[in-house]
Amino acid sequence: MGEDARLWHLGAGGGRLRRHCLERHRLQRCRNERSVSADQVALPCLTEGSLIIGDLHLDPHDPEDCSRFSAWLQGIAPPHLVVLGDLFDAWIGPKHEEAAGARVVTAALAALCAGGAGLHVLHGNRDFLLGPSFEAKTGAQIHAQGFDATLEDGTRLALIHGDELCSRDIAYQRLRRILRSPLLLALAPRLPRALAGAIARRLRRASTAALKIKQGGVKAMQEEACRSLARRRHAALVLAGHAHRARDEMLSDGPRWMVVDAFGGPQDLVVVGAGGTLCLAASGARAPAEALFAQVAPSATQLS
Repeated sequence: MGEDARLWHLGAGGGRLRRHCLERHRLQRCRNERSVSADQVALPCLTEGSLIIGDLHLDPHDPEDCSRFSAWLQGIAPPHLVVLGDLFDAWIGPKHEEAAGARVVTAALAALCAGGAGLHVLHGNRDFLLGPSFEAKTGAQIHAQGFDATLEDGTRLALIHGDELCSRDIAYQRLRRILRSPLLLALAPRLPRALAGAIARRLRRASTAALKIKQGGVKAMQEEACRSLARRRHAALVLAGHAHRARDEMLSDGPRWMVVDAFGGPQDLVVVGAGGTLCLAASGARAPAEALFAQVAPSATQLS
């Protein structure tokens, strides 16, 4: 029997103790309610002019590849920029920050933040080892599980990479949990550079091979998974990347579901308009890796 239960069952003279229990529970409920309210107030608001992109798949060792993105950043000045994961095609810890292309990207992002932009970078399935060192160099906020935000009209939205919605791909979800386990996350930054690079190349090859043998229905993002996530996070809108194919639809009994093209595609940008409106648009940037689009099947929910 817990402490409160023992106090409650005291005989005569226990009235004061019972009142103490009730008061303590009341205070705890008030603290919980204040905590929820604080969480709601603390949500970032994506104001008019904010931009959302994803799936750039930049090669941290290729400065030419990364310079195209850097040039695009120099032409924008949003209040917020959100990257929905897979900024890099592979990232095995802080050692990748020393690569020539990575230095180009970190410098460009740091300049954007220095100009007053709020920068949010989500973990993707290729760069989930981005961490505190990258945050310090760029000024970005890294979000391992995505994050929630509001629009100016009060709409709450959940921003995610999207691979967590591939709920029918049991093998992939198992691998995802293993790769993001505390042990591996702690080990990865300590790997020698050569070994880290070899692991990154191996993971890329394995991902590409898996795509070729899995059926579309298995590897696709699932509508029911999207509904479930929206309910858990009290979101009226779910915004994802990962699929490399744009979509914008209102799910029956569910949220509005938007997916942005891979960067360089025809609808690779979500623009926040006046009053909290959202629309898909073209960034005008050339695809960092044109081969990405050659590999993507017509399905709107391709796993990548």
